[in-house]
Amino acid sequence: MTPFDRKAVLAILDHADTRLTARAYVHDIAAAMHIPVSEAKTVLKTLVNHQDVTYQEIFGTTSVIRNFQKPVQVTDHFVLTPPDISYGSGRQDLHVIRLEPGISFGSGHHPTTRLCLCAMEHLFFHIRPHASIFQTSGADIGTGSGVLAIALCLAGVSGCLAYDIDPNAVSEAKKNIDLNDLSGRIPVLKHPMPETGPGLGIVCANLRTPTLETLAPLFRKRLNPGGFLIFSGIRTWEADALKTCFTKYGLTPVWEKTDKNWAGLIFADQ
Repeated sequence: MTPFDRKAVLAILDHADTRLTARAYVHDIAAAMHIPVSEAKTVLKTLVNHQDVTYQEIFGTTSVIRNFQKPVQVTDHFVLTPPDISYGSGRQDLHVIRLEPGISFGSGHHPTTRLCLCAMEHLFFHIRPHASIFQTSGADIGTGSGVLAIALCLAGVSGCLAYDIDPNAVSEAKKNIDLNDLSGRIPVLKHPMPETGPGLGIVCANLRTPTLETLAPLFRKRLNPGGFLIFSGIRTWEADALKTCFTKYGLTPVWEKTDKNWAGLIFADQ
């Protein structure tokens, strides 16, 4: 078999906008490596044998996913790990988030999840907001696996409202929040964020750009003075338009990072 760059081949999976079937992944490998499909099948078999990827059946369709069987240190202060793996470093400032593998994004391999956690890293450990922000609730819009709501609370926010309209995501988020002993601080709500409610110190949303733009007036209304918005799910070529949109609502972009073709942003009410 032709030698191959494991990271590059796994990156094909990470960059995909949708879940890839084995057939689709094999054809993408063949195209990227300029090899026959028969050799690409052997590459996939090698990844499975080395437990880099595995197969997951959802609603009758089998997809190839990263094999989430070991801890992933996403940033200096955030580690994601399966629940049955012991992880200890002796560092009090290292936040270990335990997650069950599921159908929602959030295992730490996808760039949008990494970018949101990198944004939190920057906000809580570099910008270091005023202490009052920790006394207010945060919100995670489209919570998925619940990872971002969990990270917000571990970083010090008093509580976080986790919203998602997908019943599967709601179920996953509740399980993961329980795993991290945070059910008392993170209610999972199966509906969109309402226009009325308590002010929020931080709003986190890993959503696509058109949705973020549509929600801009709602975010502006619910965000407390001096609060922050953390966004990902943005294609790099969409970032400037999103910044223009939120600047019109009096919010200032204070941080930006890219990962592959994705962007993460922090906006501040200054």
